[in-house]
Amino acid sequence: MKNKLEHILLSILLGLSIFLGLSFWLNTVFSFNIFCGAHWDELSKLQASQTPISMGFYASFVIAIFIFSFGIYMIYRYEIRHIKIIKNQNTIKKQIVQPIPEETKEIEITEPVISVSRPPRLNLPKNMAQIAEQKNTLQNKPAKKESVSTNPYNPIISDIFSASGYIVKQNPVISGFTPNLFAIGNNEIVWVGGVDCDIEKMISALQKLDSVFKETLEDIPINISGFILDTMNKYNSNNNALMIFKSIDELKEFIKQNPADEITENDRESFDSYSEYIDTIIQYIKNI
Repeated sequence: MKNKLEHILLSILLGLSIFLGLSFWLNTVFSFNIFCGAHWDELSKLQASQTPISMGFYASFVIAIFIFSFGIYMIYRYEIRHIKIIKNQNTIKKQIVQPIPEETKEIEITEPVISVSRPPRLNLPKNMAQIAEQKNTLQNKPAKKESVSTNPYNPIISDIFSASGYIVKQNPVISGFTPNLFAIGNNEIVWVGGVDCDIEKMISALQKLDSVFKETLEDIPINISGFILDTMNKYNSNNNALMIFKSIDELKEFIKQNPADEITENDRESFDSYSEYIDTIIQYIKNI
């Protein structure tokens, strides 16, 4: 999204640079000090008396205004978009969790936390579709039928994320694990959720998904957030690798407070490219 403050600061810097350059030029060539009121008074007297004044003097102002206008156009036309990283995620999680017992096993996923610039459109690998197609063709025997979760919470969770601006995708099979939710949001956000699932299998699936993203899209980090809806109270609420929600209402409230970033007109092309990339990954990863 547009960084309005950055644009304003760049515009001010451009204006000051041009103004100082114009002042130096006028003082050097025409001995006219733009900061001196007496010089302006003398100029007005010459104009009133219709005394001929060099056209180069007036042309200097016209050129300076043209350069400033062109610079402003370039600043607002070719903007640099930055990937947003939610810095307060850990703070929000602490507000809804309980202390972790000493015997609880902690498994951590290292999440990318570096904000980097990215092009207006994702530079997608051109051979992703061919790779997926070749893997499907090379299967010598019928693949084992994939089990898709039909947990009654699935449509409820999907509605919660859709209402907050996320795009719910088809649930992929990641290293034998099928999540109950797979959704994306603007600025390269991915949500993966499970209901009463095995925590270690889910963490392993998230690690695999993260490795695929890094292999196929090196320059643009994908921010993966995982959660488990623990209706059976199997896990402690505080886990460094995943968010644990004890009820559907708790999940709903959290997502309501953390909706997807708005997809503006300037973001649309980039988001559509990102969505197509995710669709390709969903087809690709089940063959790994």
